Amino acid sequence: MPLLAVHENGHAWFSASDVYSQAVRAECADLVKRADNVETAQVALPRLKYLLSRFPGELDVNLSHALVAEMTRVREGMLELWTGVHEKFPDNYRALQYRLRWLSRHQRIAEGLEILERHYPGVPSDVDRRLGKAELFVELREIAKAKALFVSTLADFPDSKNAPLVYAKRLREWGELTEALLILDRLLATGQAPKNASVMAEELRKGMEVLGRHVPDWQTCGIPARIVVLRAAIDIFRNRSVRSVAPGRLGSVSLITGSLGTGGAERQLARTAARLERTRRESGSISGRQIRGPIQVVVKSLSRENNHDFFLPMIACEQVEAYQIDNMTPARPAELVPEESDLRHLLSLVPVHAAFGTQRLVEHFRRHETEVAYIWQDGAVLFAALAALVAGVPRIVLNVRGLPPVLRPHLFRGEYEPMYRALARIPGVEFMSNSHAAAKAYCEWLDLPQERFTIVHNGVEHLPPEPNETDEERWQKFQRRTADATETIGGVFRIDVDKRPELWIDFVHAYHEARPNARFVLVGSGPLLPRVRQRAAELGIADRILFVGRSASVGYWLAKMDAFVLLSRFEGLPNVLIEAQLAGIPVVTTPAGGACETFTPGVTGLATDTVEAVDLDALCAKVGHVVDWRHSDPSLADRIRQIASERFSTTLMVQRTVDLLASPPAADPPAEQPRKYKRARAR
Repeated sequence: MPLLAVHENGHAWFSASDVYSQAVRAECADLVKRADNVETAQVALPRLKYLLSRFPGELDVNLSHALVAEMTRVREGMLELWTGVHEKFPDNYRALQYRLRWLSRHQRIAEGLEILERHYPGVPSDVDRRLGKAELFVELREIAKAKALFVSTLADFPDSKNAPLVYAKRLREWGELTEALLILDRLLATGQAPKNASVMAEELRKGMEVLGRHVPDWQTCGIPARIVVLRAAIDIFRNRSVRSVAPGRLGSVSLITGSLGTGGAERQLARTAARLERTRRESGSISGRQIRGPIQVVVKSLSRENNHDFFLPMIACEQVEAYQIDNMTPARPAELVPEESDLRHLLSLVPVHAAFGTQRLVEHFRRHETEVAYIWQDGAVLFAALAALVAGVPRIVLNVRGLPPVLRPHLFRGEYEPMYRALARIPGVEFMSNSHAAAKAYCEWLDLPQERFTIVHNGVEHLPPEPNETDEERWQKFQRRTADATETIGGVFRIDVDKRPELWIDFVHAYHEARPNARFVLVGSGPLLPRVRQRAAELGIADRILFVGRSASVGYWLAKMDAFVLLSRFEGLPNVLIEAQLAGIPVVTTPAGGACETFTPGVTGLATDTVEAVDLDALCAKVGHVVDWRHSDPSLADRIRQIASERFSTTLMVQRTVDLLASPPAADPPAEQPRKYKRARAR
């Protein structure tokens, strides 16, 4: 039995002579059990890293370390971590399960299938291995293959009590409620079903009965049941009584989104919360409307490792409280809606993302007596809107920031259209956008009158031009490398598919051929950065481009530019175009989303003729044109700054936001719209 030295925090720290023991195994199990949310996982992880360094060949230590790392919600490096664990322990099912899950998240399905077939070849003859393979197909989102194995398992192992239960759980998750209940009833008829099979069957039966009363044709309408359930749950509130709030006063406000990562919407949410709280603290009112608060920010994740806390300092310096949904304790439908009701039974069947929100946010809204749920972006509406309704929040503002997901297939979910249509009919639910273009696109998609949307343009602040030491050094080195340059063209954006960074590199190539004395600065990071660098090398222009990567000194890099170019396919109201103008830089952009609402054509910027099929020659001519403006008119930079400051001041944005949020919520339901379910496009 090894001797233990007790550390000051109560943990046992092992000496160099220790051997792996039951005590280590028990401590690992205890650490995993305690790591039930992000914060507790972050506390437990250092201890497990230490144990891993001491016992690198032990399965329990490796698994416990990886599982707690999962609970911290870190994404970077997790595929490599689980690959390492699985390669150490190739027969361990859990390690294989998580390895395949992460391969799926990285869209490496073919690789995952090859690994799965290597470890589970063909159709396993053992019932547990066959069920296990079916579940691994689910991890890879190969649902048809999973169903085929589940069905064959039920046929070949009719006496199995576990197989029907596992398959029924999956069918319920997929929204195939009738089939799930049929399988459970067959299992119950044997008289030997586990107790939880009876509970699940009763829950399904009651939920389907309620659904049938609210949507009689739900089984034949062609819409997945999970989507119909979500709409039916929202429809419960069609005639809700909106709780009265004090007129002309802004009470408790929760600004809700997925994270405080590096995106433009996240920056704008943080800026809004910070300025609302500062105004509340300094003057207590704006435009005659009293701000009582508190002002809160509620996000799914604030993971530092995933950079989800990028804008957390912006709100922290104004003492805005931030709440992380991942750390909230989930509640069961019976705890949220104690009385037997249609809503309670529907909540047990809503899609997983909506269930995630209702289980965690309802009690948060109730405890803080939230008067305004100010929800930003489609994904957050999916997990937060129903929760706000269940909690009785009187005003729910749905703030859409870009083009609707039906126009962005990589972001589309089948739930979105029915959800928004249902929410549009609920008293107290209102729509907001930061651009006329986005509002118009949503109205066309959802058949809503444009009067349903309030437009509040972004409030944007001048970014300070101060660099850090690394920035100065990099710029001076780049200057020496491009000493012949007479103009600098720049861009600041996330290097992902929506921003079309490869098109930006093609523009650089064409522009440099037309104006050889140009150099280029690209600020931003993202999944396509390696491909973009490779493209620049292939075109022979890598030496003319400074790839800055992610930077907290964007203002410094803007100050180096003569023109700013953005070639996005999808946009809301791009903050970065406004920030460039606040730095005195003329802009050239595609007319994506609300991009053209950010500048004065012919004065502070220009746009390409189309979003798609951008004419590179015409684009180069426009960029050259604005560069020549700036070089020929020393006063242009100041005029650009003044125009942008007047149109997009944070003070004006806060004033308009308070005007909306502090006005009395509409108590009457909106005018009746035709009830229709459009067939959802597959994601």
